[in-house]
Amino acid sequence: MDLGTLEQHLRHNFQPDVAARLDAVLRIAVGEQSLSFRVAHGRLDFDVPADARPDATFMFQDDATAWALLSGREDAFQAFMEGRFRSDGYLMWAFALMAMFRSTSLPATPVE
Repeated sequence: MDLGTLEQHLRHNFQPDVAARLDAVLRIAVGEQSLSFRVAHGRLDFDVPADARPDATFMFQDDATAWALLSGREDAFQAFMEGRFRSDGYLMWAFALMAMFRSTSLPATPVE
């Protein structure tokens, strides 16, 4: 999987209603590559300036892990416990990330 394929997957599976109250720049990092996007008021935008500081970065060990978690085929908690999935920033946005893109790899967002 390359970043272009990942971007297309995210665009196709984006659920605006789930992201309606979120306003953040998020980055997905897979190995040395990364993909940044902004989610604001139910809109998804990949046209993010290169120097934009992400509010949270979600790091995946490899392509297979990123694809499995973002498509809901693997349990994110298990991947996190094994060190294959990490977050730098507001960890609770991991729940929003998975929900925004129809992944079922995490349970519903908990109440804070």
